Amino acid sequence: MDLEDRVRALEDRGEIERLKYEYARRLDDDEFDSVVELFTEDATYALEGWGTHEGHAEIAAFIETTLADAFEYTAHVMHHPTIDVDGDTASAEWYLEIHYALADGTAGWRQGRYFDEYEKVDGEWLFSSMSHTILARQRSEYEVVEDERYGEIIEYGAPR
Repeated sequence: MDLEDRVRALEDRGEIERLKYEYARRLDDDEFDSVVELFTEDATYALEGWGTHEGHAEIAAFIETTLADAFEYTAHVMHHPTIDVDGDTASAEWYLEIHYALADGTAGWRQGRYFDEYEKVDGEWLFSSMSHTILARQRSEYEVVEDERYGEIIEYGAPR
């Protein structure tokens, strides 16, 4: 692999990392209607416990209704990716931690792994497949409180 190929591989990896972080940011910022733009037209989106959704229409409907209605707050943390690039396709495994508050009055965190496939379309990396599995979780009651230092925050209660 010559220098140009090695630089391209590093650039591809950086673009794929940015794509994953953008996915998390859009979910956390309630930009649900724009998340589907990060996927290929024929992508598959399969979240453990939430079913499998295929293509832009199904993915958008699921995110904009089910996810948007279920969560009051999310903070996704993606880390330790293993990214393999092969030309205009790539695959990756990521560790996930998500802190969340649900509409049912509970909050908690989940830890798991994402398994992604990517395609470069018109020079831009997009998700062609995304799935995840949850390995651990904790849930408890919560309330929103006013903190002297941080302002309005979520305060966890006793585990459920």
